[in-house]
Amino acid sequence: MKKIRQQSIIGEKGVNLVQRVALEMGCLWHPTGGVEAGIDGWIEFRDTQTEEMLGVFVFVQSKATEGAFQAETMDTLEYRCDEADLEYWLSSTAPIILVRSRPATNEAYWVPIQEYFRDPARRRSRRITFDKRRDRFDSNAKGALFAMSVGPAGGIALAPPPKSETLLSNLLKVEEYPKCIYVAETLFRSARELSQHLRAAGRPEVVEWVLRSGRLLSIGDLREDPWVSLCDQGTVDEIAASEWAMSDDLDRQKEFVQVLNQCLRAMLRRHDVLFWHRQERYYFASTGSKPRRLRHRATRRSSVRTVVQVYQSLRDTSRVSFYRHNALEAQFRRFADNWYLQITPTYHFTRDGREPAPFYESLLKGIKVLERNPAVRGQVLLWASLLSTGGPELFEHIYPHLRFGRLADFRTELGIEDQVWLSREEDSANAEAKVEIPVLPLFSDTEEIE
Repeated sequence: MKKIRQQSIIGEKGVNLVQRVALEMGCLWHPTGGVEAGIDGWIEFRDTQTEEMLGVFVFVQSKATEGAFQAETMDTLEYRCDEADLEYWLSSTAPIILVRSRPATNEAYWVPIQEYFRDPARRRSRRITFDKRRDRFDSNAKGALFAMSVGPAGGIALAPPPKSETLLSNLLKVEEYPKCIYVAETLFRSARELSQHLRAAGRPEVVEWVLRSGRLLSIGDLREDPWVSLCDQGTVDEIAASEWAMSDDLDRQKEFVQVLNQCLRAMLRRHDVLFWHRQERYYFASTGSKPRRLRHRATRRSSVRTVVQVYQSLRDTSRVSFYRHNALEAQFRRFADNWYLQITPTYHFTRDGREPAPFYESLLKGIKVLERNPAVRGQVLLWASLLSTGGPELFEHIYPHLRFGRLADFRTELGIEDQVWLSREEDSANAEAKVEIPVLPLFSDTEEIE
């Protein structure tokens, strides 16, 4: 016998609920009918006073359920979109809303898909959080739906004109990493205690090691000094680093990344770049009470950037108020069979070159609000140049255990006109700038192009 699944009945009830609400708004409902790929129909707006059709549309995808909503509370509920559905909706040139409903209780909630997933974090999670009061889908939602459909982001839009573009990422390719990792048992359980023994042995510069649950991992041969007396020589094992680098075992990958992080720390130390453990952030060390400047290669041109800026006290100009350091948050990531260093530029503020400055968080937030894409791009290029070329004194600073290539770039046949996204960035910054923060000349004399 032929059967119709209960979910199909529930889905039809959800569409009927959307139709009823559209009619209560005084609008028309047009079901897609037949074969459809992710749109159940569209609402056509009508002026209830003049009874004229307005030629304004919003497309609707209905998702109904008979039971409890996902992660439902008194005030909110969630829904996780299917990746294929989401790709389809976001590629549309027409405004689309998602309606999540429970026809049995006459409840329905909506969000504008393109607007909601403009946030990259939301796009990655594919998760929607509905506010039961704000997002209620009933006749009172007509004004918001109409405004969305005729606003800057609404209406039937034409695709952008073809524009090929090369996008520069913040992923710096790892060309070479240590060939071997040595593993041995040790009686040490504290990294601090082991560091003290290395300093006592006159080897404080040796940092390319990891201590995990009594296991010592090092890129240096543990059968040689200064390790001979610090680990059980009968347990020393030599492992090809590529075995861990290409392993699908998450524990092995984690240990490999820890080793790479220690190598990166040693590499950057050669450039007087320090590591702040509290925030796991690298930052350029200060050189006394004067600004520190660094020459680097910015795409095709040479650039000189102020990587440590000194700010004098407003009350006593002979005294330093705080230092602003260009900083880096770095994370190793593997894509397919390649490893990359993800460069996330930021800033660090100290009162004396070492200790965090008072109101550190406010200073950081202030500069992030003021910063624009060119400044972020410039910082990415600065760190990429430093890591991939070895710095201005190339041969003096070559680090033998880790080598980086170029920033990964991607060619796309679709591009966005700069003035479009720059205007959005400007609007967003203006909104954030309303937050009360210290007003300081944080970008004074930061870069010169030659």
